[in-house]
Amino acid sequence: MLGLAHAMLARQAGYAVTVFDRHARPLGASVRNFGTIWPIGCVPGAEREQALFGLRTWKEIAAKSGIWHNPCGSLSLAYRDSSWQVLQEFAAANGAAAGYSLLDKADVLHRFPAVNPDGLRGALRSPDELVLHTPTAIPALIEYIRSLGVDFHFATPVVAVRDNHVETNDGTRHAFDHLVIAAGEEMRMFFPRALAAAGIQPCRLQMMRTVPQPAGFDLGAIITGDLTLCHYPAFATCPSIGTLQDELAGELPEHKRWGVHVIVAQHHDGSITLGDSHEYGEDLDPASHVQVDELILSSMAGMVRLPDPTIATRWQGTYLKSTRGINQVVIQPRDNVTMITAMGGLGMTLGWARARATIDSWLSRGT
Repeated sequence: MLGLAHAMLARQAGYAVTVFDRHARPLGASVRNFGTIWPIGCVPGAEREQALFGLRTWKEIAAKSGIWHNPCGSLSLAYRDSSWQVLQEFAAANGAAAGYSLLDKADVLHRFPAVNPDGLRGALRSPDELVLHTPTAIPALIEYIRSLGVDFHFATPVVAVRDNHVETNDGTRHAFDHLVIAAGEEMRMFFPRALAAAGIQPCRLQMMRTVPQPAGFDLGAIITGDLTLCHYPAFATCPSIGTLQDELAGELPEHKRWGVHVIVAQHHDGSITLGDSHEYGEDLDPASHVQVDELILSSMAGMVRLPDPTIATRWQGTYLKSTRGINQVVIQPRDNVTMITAMGGLGMTLGWARARATIDSWLSRGT
């Protein structure tokens, strides 16, 4: 996603652009996520403005290219008094500008009948979130960017970066004026000292997708619950967040151990994507953990009642994350080389704005 965003915006700014990918098709984190464009998870202020830029960009591209998207918004459910307090605090601090609305239990169940009523206190409705189906959206985005005149080389690993050119695995040299490295976990191959100094580590997650739900079933929004409020930094300044974190740590210690919080999103074919977990460290065990999937599924059942919860597919994803709590890590190992990583799990949302900042820096230097 980060590479594609840079490629498109650089081309629109007048640069000749070439993209290299070691795989024959998209296989990384950008096709292994929820497909959610997620302004509500972004810190109010500059980061949220970046997210809204990303939202507008996705809508514009989808309208031009026919990429399926659903601007359904999100619904943050509260099943504890402390989480309901957090949502009220968040709405009071940010709702006027963002268009948030608080719904009581009756309103939630009337508008979103799939929500589990047991223990529900209320919910926060946000209008801005959007769902994509990334296994089809990312390839479609590539074709759109190709139509703008960007040159793609798939199944072509870059094996070395020199002063003003890269070398691919067939020995070919490709000159550059500016190089962007946005290769996810694989970027550890390049400038390892600079990357190590930035404090980056892999994060692995587990996710699932159900079979298509019966015709006519509509989740109505991207749905989250109490655990998600503790995951995204947007809620960190709410006075009651510490109380909620303590309650969840005491009640759900295994969820904390595996970094489980649950997002539920529906796609064009009726299937439901749900997850995820967060496991940090180098050289993680490649095995998936059945107990982690069970934690995700049980948490989902506490929030949403699906007509058919049968799981059709399961997968793992990996992305790089800052050990210092920094999102959007930008490393400049050379004047003409920019490495971008650790988007805090929000690359689909923030990638466009991050790319715009990179291109603007080139233009400001007149290079």
